[in-house]
Amino acid sequence: MGREIDLLLAEFLHSERDVRLGDLVTMAIEAGRLDKPLYEIVSARGLLDAEVIEAIDAKLGLDLRETFIMPARDVAPQARLEPAGSLLAPDGDRYTMGTVLGKGGMGEVHLAKDHLLQREVALKCLLPHLSTDDEAGDRLVLEARVTGFLEHPSIIPVHDLGLLSEQGTPYYTMRIAREHSLKDVLVGRHSGHESPSLSQLVAILKQVALAVHFAHDNGVIHLDLKPANILIGSYGEVFLTDWGIARVLNTRFSEQALRHQARPGTLLGTLRYMAPEQARGELDQVDARTDVYALGAVLYEVLTCSPVFEADNTLAMIFKTTREEPMPPSLRAPDRFIPRDLEEICLRAINKHPEDRYPSAQHFANELQAYLDGEKEHSRRREHALVALDLGQRARTLYDGARQDYQVAVEKLSKQRAEVPSWAGFDEKQALWELEERVGQLRVRIQKEFGEAVRHFGQALGHQPDMAEAREAMADLYQERFQQAEALKDPGGAAYFENLVHQYQDGRYDALLAGGATLSLSVERDNARAQLFRYITRKGRLFEEPLVQLRLPCHNQTIPHGSYVAVITCEGYAPVRLPFVAKRTEHVALEIALFEEVLLPQDFVIVSAGPFITGRIDPHGLKPAFDDVPTFAIARHPVTCGQYLEFLNDLPPAQALAHAPRLTDEKKPYFECLEDGTYVLPVRDREGDQWHPLWPVCMINLHDAKTYARWRSLRDGRPYGLPTSAQWEKAARGVDGRLYPWGDFFDPAFCNMGSSHKGRPLPAPVGSYPTDCSPYGAHDFSGGICEWTSTYACEPDDTMVLRGGCFSSIDLMCRLDSHMSSPPRFRHPHYGMRLVLDL
Repeated sequence: MGREIDLLLAEFLHSERDVRLGDLVTMAIEAGRLDKPLYEIVSARGLLDAEVIEAIDAKLGLDLRETFIMPARDVAPQARLEPAGSLLAPDGDRYTMGTVLGKGGMGEVHLAKDHLLQREVALKCLLPHLSTDDEAGDRLVLEARVTGFLEHPSIIPVHDLGLLSEQGTPYYTMRIAREHSLKDVLVGRHSGHESPSLSQLVAILKQVALAVHFAHDNGVIHLDLKPANILIGSYGEVFLTDWGIARVLNTRFSEQALRHQARPGTLLGTLRYMAPEQARGELDQVDARTDVYALGAVLYEVLTCSPVFEADNTLAMIFKTTREEPMPPSLRAPDRFIPRDLEEICLRAINKHPEDRYPSAQHFANELQAYLDGEKEHSRRREHALVALDLGQRARTLYDGARQDYQVAVEKLSKQRAEVPSWAGFDEKQALWELEERVGQLRVRIQKEFGEAVRHFGQALGHQPDMAEAREAMADLYQERFQQAEALKDPGGAAYFENLVHQYQDGRYDALLAGGATLSLSVERDNARAQLFRYITRKGRLFEEPLVQLRLPCHNQTIPHGSYVAVITCEGYAPVRLPFVAKRTEHVALEIALFEEVLLPQDFVIVSAGPFITGRIDPHGLKPAFDDVPTFAIARHPVTCGQYLEFLNDLPPAQALAHAPRLTDEKKPYFECLEDGTYVLPVRDREGDQWHPLWPVCMINLHDAKTYARWRSLRDGRPYGLPTSAQWEKAARGVDGRLYPWGDFFDPAFCNMGSSHKGRPLPAPVGSYPTDCSPYGAHDFSGGICEWTSTYACEPDDTMVLRGGCFSSIDLMCRLDSHMSSPPRFRHPHYGMRLVLDL
């Protein structure tokens, strides 16, 4: 039709036929636009600009800006409303009552059909047995008028008030409450069903408080506030119902209200939510603060899912309500999250004394709103905190990845260093140098990602200081660094990170930080005992501090975390020194193998099987490397010159000469050979030094050492040999990864090395330095003599590993994580040997 109007208007502007305008207007009327000027109908087509209007005015003298009404053309007749009388039920009543929706002490509510407005309503009338009770009828009328008077969005409106035709008793109708009650919500919440959040429930209660304050301002005290009378809709509606026992102070209802008000001494309301003055029947004392108490009682139930007081009978409940102080919600429901602000609001509202409560429901609502405003800010900060937390978790993932990459790279580098000899050329070392560069880059990356994770988690806590996820993440990061520092024997770093764990942890690491451990020791022999010593650092050395004596077996013995040695003795068996580490919260279970005394030479000590920390201690490492070897025995000291003389003098002269200590095979032996072919120590050697029979033998090659071991095996009837590099390291270090037999601090006074004495370095009798003693009781690992092992250093070049420092070593060579290699035929003043015995 719009297009036709455009065409007609265009034709009209070029025509003298007035009828066209009538057609135009008629079509406009049919378009349903009689309530607006005609020009609005056609202006939407873009034709009624100023020139068009002037042209129309000029032709007809009409102003289309004015409403232009003409009789409409004949149209189909419209359906008319039925007469009012035909809208009623056949019996002439407006309402037809259906099922009962609910009952109270005085009335019942029916689902009813309103025939006049064609809708369903809730119709409240008296209970059948009260239908002839005039006072009850007056109360119902008062309730209807009071409820109808309180026009508020959160108070269900009253539609109609009248008399039932048959009984002549009063009724009133209102909107049907199809919502759930707060009572239903709290029951579901207590059962663990999905329910509104705490903030949503607080917002609901705030709306109720505002409705209550509106009633108070209009002279009405509810007196029966409880979850069952609070209805919650699906679209945010909140209604306060059941004003049946309200106390009316409004002068508008004064005569009728005073006639039906309950007298003082009457118990009126629901006990669980009554204020003390109401529970005492002091109805002349009730005021707005009485309803404030009930609001607080409802809030208490929202917070705890329990009423303020519970009792088995009415008298007990009245006593508790009027005499006992309520338990704070956080104590009543310790497993629930109860904000401190809400707890304070609740406790003030349910104070026993009205003067100490909020003076009005408005004040109570304001406090709830302040909490909700804080919650909004908290929610905003929470959103920012969650963003920072996510960034922190991503950085944490990158940090973990960098640590794993670093560990792999370090292992590759360690292997590469072992395979590439120090004398290799540039081309051969390219891969090694690339790996070293890669390891360095990964160290930087680890610190960067760690810093990023800490920064983002810290930002999350800046937005929300109590954010459990961020605090937990920080505690996790720091406890890992704490344990890493302890493993790397960095007491300063360990102390620093331990304090940070304390700062952020929520108790999860209490046991870890307390440092307790448990120990179980078992042995297959009866009457075995163990003396437990804990290693304590004093003056740069580890001292064995006695802790406890135990009868074996023992189970779950509580001990502090730390490094230990257990000395196990049993009659007829060789003593065993068993070092072990008890980590924080760890249970250490050890099975001890004992060997009869006759099976072990007196100058040997037992090294029991079990894992031990091996290799270089990398200060940037993530975790130490571990190795394990079966149980073996090792000589308490290196082979001495005196012992080696016995060997030489038991050999045929030619063999003795071949194995005599010398600088090279072509050089003259340092040991003197007498005319009868017997070898003796020189009184003075060519350097003028006087040799001692307890000096460690030196200037022997690997072949000499192996030959001595075979000779000694034949002589003693025991399978002696040279230790592997791993056996030597475990015998020297124990299991805790110490850098020296005495601990991690170096001093030249602790072993025989290049700086241990004034003047030219010289060997010393074995055992001369008691501090150079391993946890197993063997001596002279960091100083004395470098010892051949049976382990290849670089198999293609047939070089062998030597371990230990010697009398002329620098301090670096005295470290137990250090080693050197040499071709097996080489001799040197530093090269000696020590025996092992497989058990």
